[in-house]
Amino acid sequence: MPGSPVLVETYRPPAGDELLRRLRGHGTPRPAVDPGLAGGLRDWLEDGLAAAGAGDPGSAASPGVRVTKETLTAALLCEAHLVARRSTPRGVTVELARGGLVDALFQQWVTVGRIDDPFAEALGALTVGGDEDGIAAFVEGLPEAERRALADEIAAHAAGIAARWPVPSPTWLPRTQERVVVPLVGGRVVLGGVVDLALGAPAGATASVCVVEVKSGRRRLEHRADLHFYALLETLRSGAPPFRVATYYTRSGELDVEPVTDDVLIGAVQRVLAGGRRLCRLAGGAEPSRTPNPLCPWCPDLPRCEPGRAHRPPSR
Repeated sequence: MPGSPVLVETYRPPAGDELLRRLRGHGTPRPAVDPGLAGGLRDWLEDGLAAAGAGDPGSAASPGVRVTKETLTAALLCEAHLVARRSTPRGVTVELARGGLVDALFQQWVTVGRIDDPFAEALGALTVGGDEDGIAAFVEGLPEAERRALADEIAAHAAGIAARWPVPSPTWLPRTQERVVVPLVGGRVVLGGVVDLALGAPAGATASVCVVEVKSGRRRLEHRADLHFYALLETLRSGAPPFRVATYYTRSGELDVEPVTDDVLIGAVQRVLAGGRRLCRLAGGAEPSRTPNPLCPWCPDLPRCEPGRAHRPPSR
């Protein structure tokens, strides 16, 4: 009817016990572990990458072709862009700094259950951890107004984490920043990643692990593929798949949870094979292919890339 009020449902992010129930699948039966699944997936990868990863086995001097969520996405998007990015020093941005600082605070909250001075504690945690990206130095060099704005943003993310996340019980065996490395074809190809949070004891007869990725930015399409890659890593590493994977967005409190099915793992294997073969080919010195994509305007190789210069992103 004309003049009738429009009711708009406001999204309420999960918090407390509700958040943990969604992560742990309260009331949902855990799937049985197929004892032959992990071995079958590994054999599929070994066979598919054997020719592409041919050459000397990985060593300290040549550790093999590394396949991570970042290199996988980049290789499938545009090989030339990936090569150009590798040859250009990685600069720290405010977005990268924010992500590193929020990750440090999330780890502190899950393990300690307390955040007093978010900005100072996050910077301190990064420094103690080695700060490979140089975030602390970047933050120190920011103009005072930008530094203060970043500190305010970090404090808001910390407040959201503390308000919504109960500290997991030790019985759930929470592990933060867990590094997973899976060598294939004699070490010539190495799958790897760092899991923000894993909950649950190693699986026995039933799947029991939940893997969580923490994001400080907005939703992106590739986040789901990243989760599937981590599900595959956990399956290959432990011999059993996780029963759930999730992405938690600290900005909004949104939680995307997905069960891990055979289809998820099969899709992840196919994606690793497609991207891994490209990475192996590039490591062997092949000329990178050029694929126009939305990142062309930010590519360091754009002045020398005819397909990239001809590409025009669709108007919105």
